[in-house]
Amino acid sequence: MPQNKTKCVFGPVPSRRLGLSLGIDLLPFKTCSMDCVYCECGATTNLTCVRKEYFPTDAVIAELDAVLAKKPKIDFVTFSGVGEPTLHSGIGRIISHLHDHHSGLPVCLLTNASLLGDPGLRKELRYISVIVPSLDGSNEEELFKINRQEKSVTLDSVMKGLLAFRTEYPQIAMWLEIFIVPGVNDSPGSAERFRQLVSQIRPDKVQLNSLDRPGVVDWIHPADPEKLDRIAAVIGRAAPVEIVARHKKQVEIKNGQPDVEQYNELILKTLRSRPCTAEDLVSTLGIPADRIEPHLRRMERAGLVIPEPGTRGTFYRPA
Repeated sequence: MPQNKTKCVFGPVPSRRLGLSLGIDLLPFKTCSMDCVYCECGATTNLTCVRKEYFPTDAVIAELDAVLAKKPKIDFVTFSGVGEPTLHSGIGRIISHLHDHHSGLPVCLLTNASLLGDPGLRKELRYISVIVPSLDGSNEEELFKINRQEKSVTLDSVMKGLLAFRTEYPQIAMWLEIFIVPGVNDSPGSAERFRQLVSQIRPDKVQLNSLDRPGVVDWIHPADPEKLDRIAAVIGRAAPVEIVARHKKQVEIKNGQPDVEQYNELILKTLRSRPCTAEDLVSTLGIPADRIEPHLRRMERAGLVIPEPGTRGTFYRPA
C-alpha cells in the first residue's frame, strides 16, 4: 500500500534534465489522466481528467514559502510527482504566487499535455519558465499502447493543446519529451511521423527518453542506444534533439549526520516521489554509500520499504 502523502513539496533532488530541482507534487497517489506503461510511480488507480483542488492550495503555498525561506540551492521549482500536475485546479494560483513573491526562481512544468487544450489552463501557466510536455505516440495506436490514457484524450487533442500553447506563449521554453518504448514507437515509420509532428509543434528542443527505472509492466525495457541515435537523426531534421542521460550530481546534507529516524524520513520522502536504487539515494540525499545499503536492509526488515529487481539493480519503493 502506498504511503499517504502529508506534504506536497519535496527535494531538492537531482534531475536528469533540470539540475537541482525543488519538486511540487499536487496529487494523491496515484491520480493521473494517463496510466503510462513506463511510469516509475506505479499504475494509475484514479484515471481522470477532472480538475479539482486535490490538496488545499493555500496549504501548498504556505509549505512552499516555508521551504523557500531557507534559501535552498536549486536550479528550478518543478511541478511533477505521482500524477499529472495540471489536474490540480489551484496550479495557476501557485504559479502566480511564485511569480509575484519568488520571481528569481525558474519554474518548470512536467506534463503529459493531456489538458493543454483547455484555454483557461493555458492562461494559468503563462508565468512558467519551461514546459516539458510528453508526446509518446506518433499515431493513436502507439499513444494508447504506451500511455493508456483517459478516453477523452487522443493524439489529436494532445496536438491541438501543444500547438495552441506554443502559439500563445512562444516565450516559454518548450522541451518536448518523447519516451521511446522498444517494439512500439521505435520504427523508422514512427521516427518519420514524430518528425512531422515535431515540425508542427516547433519546440525549442526534443528530449528522447527511455527506461531508467522499473515501469508498470514487465515487457518494457531500455531502448538500444544505436536505435535512439537513428531516431534522433530523423527527428533532428525538425528540431534540436538530445538523448537524456542519467544525472549524478551529489547533494550534501547540511545539518550534520542524520540519525536513524532522519534517515528513514529522508529516504521515504524520496521514494514516495520515485523508486530509487541505493546508488540513486546516495546521489540524491548525500548519505554515505557505506551506510545506505545496511540501512535499507534494516528498513526492509522493519517493513518500511519493498525491494524490486530493475534494469540497474535493486529498486526500493515505500511499503
